[in-house]
Amino acid sequence: MNASDASPSPSPGAVLSMPIDPATRDLIDAALNTVMESAAADASLSMGTLGRCADYALVGARVLSLLLNRPYVAVSGGEIIDCGDGLYVVLFPSRDARRRARKLSDLKDYHCWIEALHSMPDGSHRLESIDFTARHDRLVADMFDIPYTRQDGRDYLWEWHDRIPEVPMQARHQLAANGRNGDWMWTDKNCLRLLRLYEEEHDSLLNTLAGKVLHALADAMQARATAIPVAAAGSSKPQWAEIG
Repeated sequence: MNASDASPSPSPGAVLSMPIDPATRDLIDAALNTVMESAAADASLSMGTLGRCADYALVGARVLSLLLNRPYVAVSGGEIIDCGDGLYVVLFPSRDARRRARKLSDLKDYHCWIEALHSMPDGSHRLESIDFTARHDRLVADMFDIPYTRQDGRDYLWEWHDRIPEVPMQARHQLAANGRNGDWMWTDKNCLRLLRLYEEEHDSLLNTLAGKVLHALADAMQARATAIPVAAAGSSKPQWAEIG
């Protein structure tokens, strides 16, 4: 097996084991997004969940840490969005804005996502990157009046960092900040500081939201578990046994 195909050893006490299959990833994403959409509606946010990447990352990290019994953390910094046809959006606050901000809401154009550094069986380490707000890329492009022509968009990114293609070399000269180093997302110490402060101030709410996500996920997984045997009733193959 290639090092790039390696997965961490099972974690004792985890509800789920790695690697998480795509169908279960979809359920986690859907449960998180449903709870975030409901919270945004309850708070009468005019833009809905757009711009709430900190909440997605902080709640998502808590959910994943509980499910996998591993340390998942929300991080913050900059992002490059590929809009297609050689057009990009760069989200990264200016240096002056990052230094002057006293709270996360003082900033704009930052990005938050989730990371986890895993120890591999061979003693190496591998970084996992998760972004549950990729679903907003088209809306962000619209806000910047940039045409979004990509047809391969997805609701979320969930990948090993070493498997994420780098920013194309021919595009780097157009892009500011860390895009020149080939990364689509990068952390910044000031953005991280403000994110940690936001997390401390909203700890109780974040825990409540994480609990709602876990309940929604449990309901979805139970529904899946009961639906698959029914769908397989006419087949001699025990498809229900493949759930895992």
